[in-house]
Amino acid sequence: MTDRLGNDRNAGPDNGPAFVVSGSSEGPPSAGSTSRGRKWVGIVANAGAGRGKCRVRVHRLIEALGRDGIQSHVAWSVHERQTLVHESAFDRHCRCLVVVGGDGTVASLINERPRVPITVLPSGTENLFARYFRLGHDPEALAETIHHGRVVHTDVGRMSGRRFGLMAGFGFDAAVVTRHHLLRIATTGLPRPTNRIAYIEPVLYSSFSYRFPAVTVTVDDPGAEETIEGTTVFVFNLPSYALGLPFAPAARGDDGFLDLVVFRKPGPLQALYYLWLVVRGLHLERPGIEHRRVRRITISSSERVPVQLDGDPGGYLNGGLARAWTAEVEPKAVDVLVSNSFV
Repeated sequence: MTDRLGNDRNAGPDNGPAFVVSGSSEGPPSAGSTSRGRKWVGIVANAGAGRGKCRVRVHRLIEALGRDGIQSHVAWSVHERQTLVHESAFDRHCRCLVVVGGDGTVASLINERPRVPITVLPSGTENLFARYFRLGHDPEALAETIHHGRVVHTDVGRMSGRRFGLMAGFGFDAAVVTRHHLLRIATTGLPRPTNRIAYIEPVLYSSFSYRFPAVTVTVDDPGAEETIEGTTVFVFNLPSYALGLPFAPAARGDDGFLDLVVFRKPGPLQALYYLWLVVRGLHLERPGIEHRRVRRITISSSERVPVQLDGDPGGYLNGGLARAWTAEVEPKAVDVLVSNSFV
């Protein structure tokens, strides 16, 4: 289903707070001022994305939007982002919130539960969310989409209270993601920019160190209940995965389901064999690999198993008080502003 941008489905009440929006301001608008009916967008930016190119892209986007009579506010910090999300929910003149960053920044915004449409100017490593919605790197093209595009209603997944737009992973894949994240953390505690080559060391390290403990997946959907045992588990909302690997090629963002993929057998050699099958697009036809379309599942393990959400560490199964986690779909929970050519 789609809406024209002008339908204002998620806009706040007409009597909500309004504020002044200036053409290229840093930080969110201040509550209590007035927009006087001027159209604006909020830009949620990650200064570390794109090896420093993010600020240049933000500036170009602001200029392109200004030529269309749309003004901008930029949020660089977590606090500014949260304020921007709150203010946008109550001003019907806000067109959308724009992520200038990678998939991690998109995930952070989704978890703020925005009430206006979101869109993306990709500036990260993989940019899987943006690629699925065919949102390119050109700020001028995105300004055109913001001005004339349409809204699609998109599902998200929810894992024990935290949302994910792309996928969640349990086991070997999450061990690689966790190791990669630890290597990225600088002495300041902030993650350094990354690239695909940076995954080589975490893959090799995890191949020799990860023990592949068993993971139990229980499908909770009425009439389709079952239990599946495996060692590596994926839950996809969108088909996108790093390097374009087709783990769940039929996954859609608007079908009201999550795609569950379970790899049963343990071991690094078996993991490489599974990966070879995925690359060739043969894995969903082979024994030892299970695929289901689900609405709600429960995941548990008797051992400590790493978790990743949208390519970032998500904690551990059996790593705290909760011995089991749940994953379920939130149908049409987020509106995404896309080009009219998106199908």
